[in-house]
Amino acid sequence: MESKTDIPLEVIKELCGQSEMWEINNPRVIAMLDNIFKCINDEENLDDDSKETFINIVFSNLIIYTRYDLNKV
Repeated sequence: MESKTDIPLEVIKELCGQSEMWEINNPRVIAMLDNIFKCINDEENLDDDSKETFINIVFSNLIIYTRYDLNKV
C-alpha cells in the first residue's frame, strides 16, 4: 500500500522534464531526488508527520526550481 508520502518516479520525471535547466532535467538528478524521497520514507527515526513535512519541503523546492526563473527574484 502506498503511503501519502510516496512520490512516484513518473511524477519526479515529469516535474524535472518541465525545467529548461539541464542541471535539473537529467537522469542523475531524477535518480537523486527519487532516492531522497525513498530515504525519507524509510527513515525509522521520523514519525509520519515529520516525513510528510520533509517530503513536502523537498517536493516544493523541486517545483520552484523547475518552474520559476530564480534570476528574476
